Amino acid sequence: MKTYWIYLILIVSVFIMLIVKYSLDNSYKVGGLYSATAEEGKYSIVKVLAIDTSAIHIRVYKNKFDKRPKNVDVSILSLGTIHDKDGFGIGHLPLDKENFKQWEPKFIKQDKVSDEELEGYKMWKEANGGVWK
Repeated sequence: MKTYWIYLILIVSVFIMLIVKYSLDNSYKVGGLYSATAEEGKYSIVKVLAIDTSAIHIRVYKNKFDKRPKNVDVSILSLGTIHDKDGFGIGHLPLDKENFKQWEPKFIKQDKVSDEELEGYKMWKEANGGVWK
């Protein structure tokens, strides 16, 4: 009888770990546009480009908002350039999932990820790049 309880506890524990892993891995959507906290109390828009076992890969647009946007017109989003006086975005940023969670991302809407948007991700993958933690 004691062995029965040990096996039951083991099975339930594995089941719970799988549920937690599944929910964490599926909490963000590839192509999803999210509002996220930014510096100085502002909000930015990020797009999830890819998700793999090591990171969530995002694009950070240069646009900043005083209030958390609930909707966004994709046509106004820009990466800008390093020469822009009002800042610039980042085309590809590989972040640890826990780090990204600290940005307090809130889903806005679903979008497609283009091949052009994935160029930085592909270069990162070929170079066995690191992840920001």
